[in-house]
Amino acid sequence: MKKLLLSFQLVCFTGIVSLSAQNMYPINKDWVDLDAMTKSDKAPENADSVNFKKLSKFAGRFNVVSLLGDVPKETMYKGRPFRIVDEGHLGFHIPPATKDVLIECNKDENKLDPVPGNDFLVTVPEGIIHVQRFEGKIGYFISRLDEWGKPRFRQNVQHTIFTPVKDGDDFKTPYLFYFTHTDRFMAFTSLNTRSIHKTVIMDLKDGKTLPIEATICGVIRADNELAFKGYIFRDEAAKTMKVSMPGASWQLPDKNITKLLTETINTDSLLILARYHQGAPGISLIAFNAASGKPVWNAELKQPTAGVNGIYLSMYKNKLMMEVAQGGSNVLEVFDMANGKRLYSTL
Repeated sequence: MKKLLLSFQLVCFTGIVSLSAQNMYPINKDWVDLDAMTKSDKAPENADSVNFKKLSKFAGRFNVVSLLGDVPKETMYKGRPFRIVDEGHLGFHIPPATKDVLIECNKDENKLDPVPGNDFLVTVPEGIIHVQRFEGKIGYFISRLDEWGKPRFRQNVQHTIFTPVKDGDDFKTPYLFYFTHTDRFMAFTSLNTRSIHKTVIMDLKDGKTLPIEATICGVIRADNELAFKGYIFRDEAAKTMKVSMPGASWQLPDKNITKLLTETINTDSLLILARYHQGAPGISLIAFNAASGKPVWNAELKQPTAGVNGIYLSMYKNKLMMEVAQGGSNVLEVFDMANGKRLYSTL
């Protein structure tokens, strides 16, 4: 496993943005000043230059696709709007023109799998990523396109296992689904099945894939937020989650392991872990010693009563932000990184 984790080397991050220019955190229709810990319902005049979710190194976390909601069908790259026209075509235009340039993306006219997240777009620093999930044996097709809509790679990933059945059609077991991505890597895993445990990590620069024979319920991003530094594995038999990254491996029990999802932030010595069960209320936020797994602090949360659809963790100076996505409006809580003390809450 250690060799697998080290197979994808960390990517250097050279862009630096002043913290003084990222202090406004948008939440629902409001803005929270992360320095003053005050909220306003008016957008700052210079919103484009102070928006934490767009300028900080954590910006990519907020672009992760939630398959519970509307997946992104449109995006912007180098000033050019791209959109999914239908299951066979993308479209983009070069401003100020408004007429779409059509891009054929499904020449064989395959049928999309009728599941959430079967066709979406995300933007990465070097292009547009188009994810399509087709029925049965065709599998996923993940493509990276440049600003002219020209494919740089088109990679196929299988998502269903077919088992021969006597005197009948093959028995289908869909197992692999999109899980998350950074600006450089995308993860697919078998989170929704108990019988198959597989993960595929794709390099979004060239389409190369890394298979892992295990199910993940969380990723540990590198300090630069581009690569996966480690993974949270789901062990159904032992009812535990296993934290694995270079130089560290430890585990925690979880009785409801089949529904477990996690989100993490890592510093030099800490791994801060938010644990929840998708669609259900209840969250834990604990800082662990990254090497040993020993708890350092346990945050006291104002628990939202609605089910949790997702969590975003990020940092600003000495503060930890936890945004909880739920039905209706999202919730933001801010904590002291040193001791987990709550500094602010929108609840």
